[in-house]
Amino acid sequence: MSGRYGLTRQVIALAWAVYLSATACAQPGSGPAEQHDRTVRIGVLSLFRPKELVVRRAAGSILQIELGESRVRVGETGAILLPAAGDGVRVEGSQDFAAMEGGVLRAYAASGRFWLEVPGKLRRQYSGTLEIQKHGQILEAIVTMPLEVAVASVVQAESPPGAGIEALKAQAVAARSFLVARQTAHTDLDFCDTTHCQFLRSPPAAGSPAAEAARATAGLVLSWKEEGDAREHTLAAMYARSCGGRSRTLGEIGVKSAGYPYYPVHCTYCSRHPEVWRRQPAGAGPGSATLPQTEGERLAFNRIHGWGAIPSIAGGDATTGAANDRDGLLTGRGIGHGIGLCQLGAVDMARRGAGFAEILAHYYPNTKLTTISAQ
Repeated sequence: MSGRYGLTRQVIALAWAVYLSATACAQPGSGPAEQHDRTVRIGVLSLFRPKELVVRRAAGSILQIELGESRVRVGETGAILLPAAGDGVRVEGSQDFAAMEGGVLRAYAASGRFWLEVPGKLRRQYSGTLEIQKHGQILEAIVTMPLEVAVASVVQAESPPGAGIEALKAQAVAARSFLVARQTAHTDLDFCDTTHCQFLRSPPAAGSPAAEAARATAGLVLSWKEEGDAREHTLAAMYARSCGGRSRTLGEIGVKSAGYPYYPVHCTYCSRHPEVWRRQPAGAGPGSATLPQTEGERLAFNRIHGWGAIPSIAGGDATTGAANDRDGLLTGRGIGHGIGLCQLGAVDMARRGAGFAEILAHYYPNTKLTTISAQ
């Protein structure tokens, strides 16, 4: 939903443009008291467009694989190769079982933990159950995991290095609110693990700051009431790395407001320590009429010219950007879309003694903390 801090946040706002266009007209959920099963289906590793995957059991655990009518238990085998094949997935033979092929593969571990790998590129551990199916020539992997595991994983992936515990708690509530509200454009899964939704990687270790932030705020979400509506709605909370000095409204980034009216909020830290950027991207020459004026246009521009071509759009008091008539130089303040919680501002507020509830109230006016049901 915002993107990992360490990915230089150019990716964040780009992915957010897709999310914003998809969710601006979405209907709000039925409210924080609605009965969701407290698990989420998250598509993982899709950026690699894998044509084969490897699943590994976690240490000390047994992995059960189901493919069509076949059921096998994987014990000491180190790894199982899963290439795309025909209309589905093939499980390569091993010392434990013969090769088999089918439509949708499901894998379960006795401990709940397993490893999933894109060969030669990336390996991550997950907690939950795994489903793999073929779409075109690409394998789609979906992990169904407990909500709070997902929250802790997002906090670990999204938060700035060195963030204090109160800032991490605020991030946990925002991440959980986004997950519970379930307002995305995906159809066969709830969320993806990229900044289109929220960046997610392996769960943090028990007792780590990210895990503690999730545990300490378990079940808490942000809710709001629309004028004239008695119902409370869970907020699909947006956040970004740095706002440039003031957070934005949806209208300022070219998105029609439908639902929670994000307010322009002063950010003390970013007004004093703005992240200032300068770029001279291809296609942004003197007098260029192609410069992005909305978040959607910025996404389209950066998709062609590079993820970091333009870190944020111009407009408002939060970010300024303009093309120099002489050499086409662009300047700006802030990284990302600037909607909702400012992560650097939250870190500063926590450093100066603010609690997570105060941080959230500042960046999300007219919301309140609500406890959701466990089921």
